[in-house]
Amino acid sequence: MERLKIKIEPSFWLFVVAATVFRQGYFAAMYSIAVLLHEIAHYVVASKLFYRCKEIRLTLFGAVLYGDFRDVNGPDRIKIALAGPAANMCLCLMCLALWWLLPDSYYYTETFFSANLTMACVNLLPCYPLDGGRAFTGVLERRLGSKALALTKLLTVVISLSAFGVFALSLFTDVKLFALGLFAIGLFSGAFVKGAQTYERTAFVDRDRFCKKGMEKKTLVFNKKCALRDVAKRMQGNFVYCLEVVDDDMRLLADFDIAQLEHLVITSPLDAPLEKFVNPK
Repeated sequence: MERLKIKIEPSFWLFVVAATVFRQGYFAAMYSIAVLLHEIAHYVVASKLFYRCKEIRLTLFGAVLYGDFRDVNGPDRIKIALAGPAANMCLCLMCLALWWLLPDSYYYTETFFSANLTMACVNLLPCYPLDGGRAFTGVLERRLGSKALALTKLLTVVISLSAFGVFALSLFTDVKLFALGLFAIGLFSGAFVKGAQTYERTAFVDRDRFCKKGMEKKTLVFNKKCALRDVAKRMQGNFVYCLEVVDDDMRLLADFDIAQLEHLVITSPLDAPLEKFVNPK
């Protein structure tokens, strides 16, 4: 897993100042922690799936995980997207357990519970670029391919316009839903974000270390029925790797040198069996 970097944007300090002025510092702190843990969950899952993530940036509007972006397959997209809301729901359950064990802790953790519950529920909406929208796109990709994102964005427009309509109607009542109106505008603009924010698969050879000190070479031997993911999990540490694929009788079916193996892991689906990449001799 690559080292996590956290960058604080100037706009985040505006959020801190505003929260201090309006005496909402505790709420701002709990919300910021919930948002940061949400993004860390994305980071952990993306790293475990061997995708490169550069940093998490804290901004006025929350936190965002950045990386070198390109297309990623649907199953990985779903796992990465749902990791954030899942982390928030786990934190909510932890708060509930804490309240049961220590009822007096409710006063100190109610805000943290509300922040996590809100983060989870909002992000699970099937709207792009929310996590629910990314997961929904991943589900649709298997049948619709490149059209999946367009359909998700269309659904986002419908939901955002509906939410704005509810806000407009609230202006004629005693309860003015200004927060819903702002959310609808933000959601609508998100539907026109170009491209799908995904993560580039990580290369395994540390080029700088290789050039300066050299690296020890290891050969991995795997049965053809094993998944490429099993190989990638073994490619850790300061080594360069080659791969030999064998059958049930330990006969060599194919071998991959350092460059071939790295290219295979970076560009191919990790759940694919190794026999898919073997050319019978």
